[in-house]
Amino acid sequence: MIVLLFFLLLDPGYDHLYVVHTNDIEGGLSPSQAWWMNPYYPPPLGNAAAAATVIKELRAEADSLGYGFLLFDSGDMFMGSPIGEFSKGIAVADYFNFCGYDVLSPGNHDYDLGVDVFKDFAQHVKARVVCSNIVNADNDETVDYLRPYEIIESNGIRIGIIGLLTEYMPGMTTPEKFKGHKVLEEIVSAREYIDTLQNHNIDLIFALTGIGLKHDKRLAENVPGIDVIIGSHSSTALETPYEDSINHTIIVQSYSHLTSIGFIDLWIDRDTRRIAGYRGKLIDLLSDEIENDPAMVDLVRKWEEMTQKGFDEIIGYSDHELTRAGFEESMIGNLITDAMREFFNVDIAIHNSGGIRANLPKGNITYRDCYNIDALSNTAVTMEVTGSLLKNIIEVGINGHHAIFQVSGIKYVYNSSHPSGKRLIRIWLPDNQLVENEKVYTIATNSYLAAGGGDYVVFKRGDNIQDTFHYLRNIIAEYIKVHSPIKGSVENRIIDQASNH
Repeated sequence: MIVLLFFLLLDPGYDHLYVVHTNDIEGGLSPSQAWWMNPYYPPPLGNAAAAATVIKELRAEADSLGYGFLLFDSGDMFMGSPIGEFSKGIAVADYFNFCGYDVLSPGNHDYDLGVDVFKDFAQHVKARVVCSNIVNADNDETVDYLRPYEIIESNGIRIGIIGLLTEYMPGMTTPEKFKGHKVLEEIVSAREYIDTLQNHNIDLIFALTGIGLKHDKRLAENVPGIDVIIGSHSSTALETPYEDSINHTIIVQSYSHLTSIGFIDLWIDRDTRRIAGYRGKLIDLLSDEIENDPAMVDLVRKWEEMTQKGFDEIIGYSDHELTRAGFEESMIGNLITDAMREFFNVDIAIHNSGGIRANLPKGNITYRDCYNIDALSNTAVTMEVTGSLLKNIIEVGINGHHAIFQVSGIKYVYNSSHPSGKRLIRIWLPDNQLVENEKVYTIATNSYLAAGGGDYVVFKRGDNIQDTFHYLRNIIAEYIKVHSPIKGSVENRIIDQASNH
């Protein structure tokens, strides 16, 4: 293989194209730590400032060798950090513009602040913003601020680019945030625009996808004609590219939060204009190995000062780390729901496990920690539900389509081996009284669940639904201030009979 790569590097019958890619940045411009490498002594990372250096060096290398160079991001660009959220994405747009990104495609979280915010973001970036399956809800036409596909040329190589958002978007956002939009099926849209591009004298076709690695592989197997998929959404880092065995589509994806960037060098046969070989890797943005770009350091610092005042003031202490869990009761889930129930003095609180974005660390706690737990900017919503409706809500939480609901004020037993919709065995209150079908209970939940997207439409059947406009992260912070030091516990609020046999 080494001999083949050396031959391809030197043989004049091949053109080269450097492709640099990022995904799931989620506003992660500020320096961070590589906790996945060593949780006890994590190496420091330069994030945006280091990325800017690497991109500049790779672009210069490509220019010196006469190679093509392209720079992409495949979605979930700014929501998930204070600098991204409170700048409404403009801080990340500044990063994209500084580094000279060519094409971007939105992910589901890019609409967390609503269509208008993402539209403003798209107008601020110099890169072209592409998505093939986001359309107007009333006429199925591409929305006016996106392009269904793009054609760009680099070093004489013509590349057609499509973008795909997850077709499960209705269950990942609220109708209000995605107002006037809908998402068409991924495979159907891909086939349509690949046919279009193949009629435009294209050499290669790239897909920028926000559908997750599992669905990227499904796309590669079922849709011939895609040469490279640059993925996002699942944040599944591929240290080396994955090649589909059926259509030989190359799939790449980097680590999230701008802790690494992806690089792939494609060898293009000058006669066939097809990919003859490639080499790819992820570049960890380690501070010990990569110098920070001074101008990007200044840009990030400016945005940090504008968006994060008071974030690192200590508000409490935790005796140990409170961790997350997707399919069982978690310590952090108990804290969040307890905080909601106490704040609003309601009978019951419900929160989706997938909405818990970070653990609560051991030791001193800051407001930044509370923000990281609910980095999706949920507000708390109160409503009234009958016991019968409450049981239906819990059934949705255990249907296996997504992570379970965390709860406070109730305990329940279910069996995950039973058919969906018939898994709940028993549900009762803290005083051991069973939930009564006709009785009315007050509950607090988050704005994502209350909006009723996908399976969560069951929440819209509640009465007296009120968005309190209290951010969940602020409710968590107030609870920590009152109850510090935090102990954290798992109390058998949720029991799966199938896993306890």
